[in-house]
Amino acid sequence: MTSQIDHLVLGAEDLSSATQVLESDFGVPFDVGGAHPVMGTHNRLLRLQADIYLEVIAANPAASPHRTRWFSMDDPKTKLLLSKGVHPLCWVLQVEDIHEARKNCGYDPGEVITMSRGNLEWQITVPKDGGLAEGGILPVLIQWPGRRNPAHRLTLSPVQLVHLKITHPSPSSIENSLQTLGTPPEINITEGNPALCFQLNTPKGSVVLMSEI
Repeated sequence: MTSQIDHLVLGAEDLSSATQVLESDFGVPFDVGGAHPVMGTHNRLLRLQADIYLEVIAANPAASPHRTRWFSMDDPKTKLLLSKGVHPLCWVLQVEDIHEARKNCGYDPGEVITMSRGNLEWQITVPKDGGLAEGGILPVLIQWPGRRNPAHRLTLSPVQLVHLKITHPSPSSIENSLQTLGTPPEINITEGNPALCFQLNTPKGSVVLMSEI
């Protein structure tokens, strides 16, 4: 099974103000994203290296979700976390066959649903309660038609992912699942309290975004 990091997800309480903060911290502008009517969310995007991109996402105050929002965004703990600032929520792994990957990954990433935004359509795993596997440490799975995600539509940026760092009390269990899926080289797994960390190189230097799970 082959896979690659598709995108990193940062959660925010308010999309506009969070984007302004990130643009200031990174020294680069974000591209316009769009809305997800089913989830009642909207986003802004930033292309990293190759076909990896960064997504900052928030509840859309102009929309009502048709189901529990993804990425644990309706969870009171997540809402409290995001009230304090932008934080990593999870990471998304692009796979060739999402149904096969879901069946063989060794954890429950949720049901496979079809989503759309504008003229984009994709399949993604979302638990019915909107939760995240291991609090976001294990990846959400995604499949794009022709393996073409939105990154190729985005403006090239100098921001790059250096490491996606995971700490967990049982790192071997995380490694086993990721090896089944095909571990991307940017992943670094160590023993410790559960946490997810994105380390980025930007025009303003190294930026580390971390959430304790």
